[in-house]
Amino acid sequence: HADMGDWLGEAVIALCESARVGPSRVEAIGSHGHTVWHEPPSSGRSGATLQLGDAARIAERTGIDVVHDFRARDMAAGGHGAPLVPWVDHVLFTDPSNARAIQNLGGMANVTWLAAGGREAPVAFDTGPGVALIDAATEMATSGAWTFDRDGHLGARGRAYGLVLGRLLEHPFFAETPPRSTGRETFGRPFVKSVVEELRPTSKEDWCNVIATFTELTARSIAQAYKRWLSPRPIDEVFLTGGGARNPTLVGAIARALDPLPIQPRDALKVDPDAREAMAFAVLAWAHLTGRSGNVPGATGARRSRVLGSFVPGSGR
Repeated sequence: HADMGDWLGEAVIALCESARVGPSRVEAIGSHGHTVWHEPPSSGRSGATLQLGDAARIAERTGIDVVHDFRARDMAAGGHGAPLVPWVDHVLFTDPSNARAIQNLGGMANVTWLAAGGREAPVAFDTGPGVALIDAATEMATSGAWTFDRDGHLGARGRAYGLVLGRLLEHPFFAETPPRSTGRETFGRPFVKSVVEELRPTSKEDWCNVIATFTELTARSIAQAYKRWLSPRPIDEVFLTGGGARNPTLVGAIARALDPLPIQPRDALKVDPDAREAMAFAVLAWAHLTGRSGNVPGATGARRSRVLGSFVPGSGR
């Protein structure tokens, strides 16, 4: 926790230097941190979430005010603390003519639906695993040499195990009605290990088939979620963001699963897809400083709108 705070502070300093922006010109840092535990609310109990990255260390290292711990307030109000990007998506990416689905492919996958012209509130929820299962299987397959399926190379060489895939799609999470969220506690390494122990891959071909199965699971769970929870809302275009958008095998699987919905090119939103969530938490930090609520209760399940985050003043104060 402390080391990551120091590292994030160093990263901010390096960014300011590369952008030739003095730290004194930065009003605040919005730091999400690294999630190590996320437990959604259930059976009348509030959920719990924990992110690493000591904000006090960031403030001391940079001298800049820090807004952090964004998810906790929404969860204290009965929400899932996720997804937190829909309000930012609504502000930045609503199109006057087209209804949009913005699909994030991080470790977990989540979607934001935006009505054309902002005529309806955003709809957002976790669709299920993003690249977490693919990453874990790739690391096992390569004995740690690869931590992710670079360019979808391994998944492209395999064929999904149809019976296994069908059973995995029956996981209870996929039938949950939004608001909903998930994490590696559900779709993480233990999930992958249970499948690997059943299939017992021994050859490279076997492992490629395992990775292809998890690639298809991500794609089909996204399509299944759209059909169940976004229909009959119109969707004119789909945008893929996050690290998984760099995996052409996964992108191709999603395109086939969502056909005939059009998948837009990576640069179609006019922002770096890899930077979308980082940008979102910068905007949420601005919302905190200006006293604006940043959650969408219909997406997170919170009782009402809340100003998100906690504040740590910079060391210059």
